[in-house]
Amino acid sequence: MAHENLAALGKGVTRAFGDREVLRGLDIRLAPGEFVALLGRSGTGKSTLLRILGGLDAGYGGEVLVPRRRAVVFQEPRLLPWQRVLPNVSLGLKSISPNGRSWLHEQCLAALREVGLADHARAWPVTLSGGEAQRKSRTARLGRDPETIKILPGIVPVIGGTEEEARRKD
Repeated sequence: MAHENLAALGKGVTRAFGDREVLRGLDIRLAPGEFVALLGRSGTGKSTLLRILGGLDAGYGGEVLVPRRRAVVFQEPRLLPWQRVLPNVSLGLKSISPNGRSWLHEQCLAALREVGLADHARAWPVTLSGGEAQRKSRTARLGRDPETIKILPGIVPVIGGTEEEARRKD
């Protein structure tokens, strides 16, 4: 991203679905570590903006600058029911270490420890409580080293890590 002091930048962002324009000329600047709440009635473009910033919606107009390394964490847990918790954490990750699988396994366990779920690594998703499944979702940034994390739909986008991590840095 060209602007080092920004986590995300949008200039004149527009998005329409048919005749319905949900974003019109939106300008937004998000600084690293900044917490932002998007508030508004249903249908006003909150989740649409987050999908655009997360790279999940290319049908917008205007200029959007976001880091190449970013992760999207969905509000509702996304777990494959036929995989245990640990393989769900590592889904889609590639090892960049010479130790390969061993390194990835350790990174995934560390992420589960970080969210208090290390004891559930071999558990099936159906055995997790709603809160545990949500905490597992926060491991999505693992191995991606994102500069930006977006939480969908439009609740609170967390820029640069989890809220707890950002508060510890203060």
